[in-house]
Amino acid sequence: MNKYLKDKRLLIVSNRVPYSVSKIDGKIIYKKTVGGLVTALDPLLQRIGGLWIGWSGVSGTNRETGDRVVIEEGNGLKKYELKFVRLNENEIKDYYGGFSNRTIWPLFHGFLFQSFFDHNYWKAYHRINKKFANEIISVIAKNDIVWVHDYHLMLVPEILRHNNTNLKIIFFLHIPFPNYEILSALPWNKEIIKGLLGCDIIGFQTKKDAVNFLAACKEILKLKPDFNQFKVSYENRAIYAREFPISIDFENFRKLGEKKEKSKFIKNIKAFSRDTRFILSVERLDYTKGLKERFRAIERFFDKYPDYRNKVVFIQIAVPTRTKIQEYERFKKEIDEMVGRINGKFAEGLWAPINYIYKSFSQEKLVSYYKLSDICLVTPLKDGMNLIAKEYIAVRSETDSVLILSKFAGVAQELKEYAIMVNPYDIEGVADSIKDALEMDIREKRDKLIKMREIVKERDVFYWLDTIIHSFIELVCKNK
Repeated sequence: MNKYLKDKRLLIVSNRVPYSVSKIDGKIIYKKTVGGLVTALDPLLQRIGGLWIGWSGVSGTNRETGDRVVIEEGNGLKKYELKFVRLNENEIKDYYGGFSNRTIWPLFHGFLFQSFFDHNYWKAYHRINKKFANEIISVIAKNDIVWVHDYHLMLVPEILRHNNTNLKIIFFLHIPFPNYEILSALPWNKEIIKGLLGCDIIGFQTKKDAVNFLAACKEILKLKPDFNQFKVSYENRAIYAREFPISIDFENFRKLGEKKEKSKFIKNIKAFSRDTRFILSVERLDYTKGLKERFRAIERFFDKYPDYRNKVVFIQIAVPTRTKIQEYERFKKEIDEMVGRINGKFAEGLWAPINYIYKSFSQEKLVSYYKLSDICLVTPLKDGMNLIAKEYIAVRSETDSVLILSKFAGVAQELKEYAIMVNPYDIEGVADSIKDALEMDIREKRDKLIKMREIVKERDVFYWLDTIIHSFIELVCKNK
């Protein structure tokens, strides 16, 4: 990969740049954000250099930061640049809070009746996608490769293609792609598909997502995709739709886990709680993550298996997200009330069944919770991949670790043979799975964990990157 990219520049384009911008004591501070996209792509640009284009997270024009900034981590890593796309409050409200997260996000996760089809949202989405494309066009050079990311920017590839037919464009969708019946409900479905068809290659988390996209090309645009070679012809070009399951930097998480072996945080909790078993879930506070269903399963578990009261604590880390969107405000209130009711029902003395933490954590702090927890409960109703499951596995060198995993998470395609698989809607089944995990034989736990660690280590983020770039070279570059 590095040899091919030696004389080329990689332009990463996403809704947000991977650093938050703040001002402390008159000094501009850039702090790396936490998330799957950053975990995957920041190491790549540190290896090869390049340019990352996106919104800074600050509304309006910030003259102090300028339009571009150089990120230099040191330790022999290469510099790369950030280029900011400026968005005002109204643009953020309608493009990001509106079309991206009240229309596309619920629809692509199968929550049709949570979706809002507002023409003003659509106009803002189209306008901001054009703004992003214009920023790319203003800096593009002959040998550049443009890699556009995620559902916020699905129109950008077509806009770029119409400006320059010779561009090399990759797109990666981090969330699921719906079947064409669901997509048909979107009034602008043709425009979305055509936007993606501006690419040379489109990456999806799973094969099912790629098939859904090709089926949408067939049913909605009346094209004739090749389902054997996973490609479709459009405007005299071949566009490839392939699965590339995203992953993590396994070695980084493994080392972080080793550093936390003798953590005071873990020692203090274990000294206080003695023989308590800990079950952990981590996610953004989003209705697609199955929090309500999970809490119902926790409640059912303690109802059905009362011997585990005072012996098991469920830790839910819920990261604040989209706090200004009405659906998320309402959802948080429902979750707060649910946790209060369940804790009130079962609490005895200093023990309560749920330790609910509503805040963001650093990567190192999350690793401490991974090391503390005997079981990781990952039960989204629908998820593109879910890197929490992979992070937990990478960190846990202990032999007493179990992963309980929703069959609707993209990561299930890689780990389903060794995790305890559940249907998150099956409250009784999830409750029983928790008991099974707690009582699993130590040798079975060890064998399953070893297998999962081997998979995550072999298919780490660099494998993901190399696979995409290799496919891009073989399928696109050698045929041009």
